[in-house]
Amino acid sequence: MFMDFVNVDIGLASYYLVDFLIAVALLSAMRFFAGLIGNVSATKEISHNDNKAFGISLAGAMVAVSIMLMGVVSGEAGYNLINEALTVISFGVIGITLMWLTRIAFDRVSFPGLSIHDQIMKGNIAASIIDACNMIATAIIIKGAMIWVDGDMTTAIFAVVISFIASQIIMALATLYRVKVYEKRHSHKGKQLHDAIEENNVALALRFSAYRIGIAIAVSAAFTAVEYDADAFLFVFMLWFVVALVLFVLLTLIAIVIRHGVLPRINIGEEVGEQRNIAVGVIEGSIYIVVGLLLAGLIGA
Repeated sequence: MFMDFVNVDIGLASYYLVDFLIAVALLSAMRFFAGLIGNVSATKEISHNDNKAFGISLAGAMVAVSIMLMGVVSGEAGYNLINEALTVISFGVIGITLMWLTRIAFDRVSFPGLSIHDQIMKGNIAASIIDACNMIATAIIIKGAMIWVDGDMTTAIFAVVISFIASQIIMALATLYRVKVYEKRHSHKGKQLHDAIEENNVALALRFSAYRIGIAIAVSAAFTAVEYDADAFLFVFMLWFVVALVLFVLLTLIAIVIRHGVLPRINIGEEVGEQRNIAVGVIEGSIYIVVGLLLAGLIGA
């Protein structure tokens, strides 16, 4: 009688255990991966050098992997335990690889004149916040894609990779928008957004990162708006991309309206860009996440 009210299939307990153990193993390996990718000793950076920036980046990577793994383990159980383990491991490794690729894309496409990794190794907190939230934003999109796709593993992997590439185009457009806004607000000083990051402007990093996370939430919601069909993948993918672009623009416009209501008569560019006012940066950043959550809630309703 009691189990009638519990939405958990006890018969799948062994599958849950396998998924959980693999997830724990992947998370435990994140410190090793972080050190390997950065060609440094994670233990030395954390305990000996007390590199707070490295710690923030690693923490963001762990949160990102956890979010991504939600998409891996939330699907239907495999045919058997071996099939389930191989599926979770495969998608887990693919997800981690895609997050690593988004770090490269961010450095070389969004900010070609700035090395986020080098800044993190110098202890730049602003750079580490941006790096951590960049991975979290990517994980949100990957999670949405993994839940969205269906069918055999090869088709599902292809769909996830294509969705990831398209989402990175949208995220690059979002970054370009913020770069142009910063240039306009600080044209009198000839400063660029990457200059502020190098100067460790935490307020700006928080606002910028929150904007990207808000966009990621909205883009991920587009998966809910479009029904997946493996037989018409090209069509549904193009439809999803259009919906994602519309949500990106819509979020930006709505956030501007709300910002004027929440932060009236406040010179945002001056407060965040020059005075490094974390309060204003966090409030404006939260608006982007709030709008993203609202859009996701409305679409999923």
